Amino acid sequence: MSRKRDFVLLTAGILVGTVLAPTAAHAVSEVMAATRSYQPIYIDGQQVQMEAYAVNGNNYVKLRDVGQIVGFEVYWDGKAVQIVSDKPYTGLPPVQAPAPADEDYSAQANPSTFSAELTPAIYNAVRYTVVNQDGIMTGQEPVNMGPNVTRNSSLDNALAGMGHYPIYELLYRDNGYVCNVRYPEAYHEAAAHTQGFVDSLNGLDDGEKVEAICWYVVDHITYDTTYAGPNKVLVQDGEIPGSCMAYSASFQFLCNRANIPCILLSSQTHQWTMVYVDGQWWDVDATSADGTSPEDRHLVHVMTDPSERYGSEYVDQDPAATLFAQEALVPGSTK
Repeated sequence: MSRKRDFVLLTAGILVGTVLAPTAAHAVSEVMAATRSYQPIYIDGQQVQMEAYAVNGNNYVKLRDVGQIVGFEVYWDGKAVQIVSDKPYTGLPPVQAPAPADEDYSAQANPSTFSAELTPAIYNAVRYTVVNQDGIMTGQEPVNMGPNVTRNSSLDNALAGMGHYPIYELLYRDNGYVCNVRYPEAYHEAAAHTQGFVDSLNGLDDGEKVEAICWYVVDHITYDTTYAGPNKVLVQDGEIPGSCMAYSASFQFLCNRANIPCILLSSQTHQWTMVYVDGQWWDVDATSADGTSPEDRHLVHVMTDPSERYGSEYVDQDPAATLFAQEALVPGSTK
């Protein structure tokens, strides 16, 4: 075990940035010249073949090559390099087994979430879909809600408030309703077009991400009474006309891409969003933020406490749906 540890300590500092983080590697390549290195490498007295490069007088090798030859696991999990010293090398992140379909997620939720209409059984079905991202379209059997689910109700409003990409929806199946999840093809282009912006959020805390997303949306919409969805707003680099629904839906789309829990809220005359950051839900109204000059944006509180709402345009039409959506995304977040 000690030879693994010593070798990892020797190489980890020079390998992680250059092999598994392309952005960092690009930055290094701008200031350092790399050439192929043919210096012999030995492990326990046996010569091994590893691709190496000489940079600034040092030999650089790939961490995954070391793991494969020495015999320890190393992989990229999408956020960080993971090294497991007592497992053999595969180079692949472990596959997470889905939670059992009969798990009682409702035990984690705020009891006020539930009513005669929005039952714990319905919550379990929706939460199962959120956790596992499994639906009929994936081949995974989602949880059946039973035959007594009411359509065009708070449940429909809650699912609609949870997002456009992914979208959660009720489907009738086997004499009852199930909660299905899918990523509509109409939004694929918006996801691809904004990937660079989403990547630029790496390294920011969640509050900073929310602010950056808000201003990004503001810079892509000019207020108008017509609706333009994320599949229109986020596929171009200029500004297009859009109503409050265009601002809120586009903002939520990017929050979902950045793993920020976000829901839509509506009054009789307005739509805005809530995000879960630093242990609480905050209001974000990108529509009202528009019109702020770039030099004054640092003075604007993008996230505000819901207790500060004022006026009829911020009277939630369906508080039960809002509570259900909040708890479906973040159990216990409203206690």
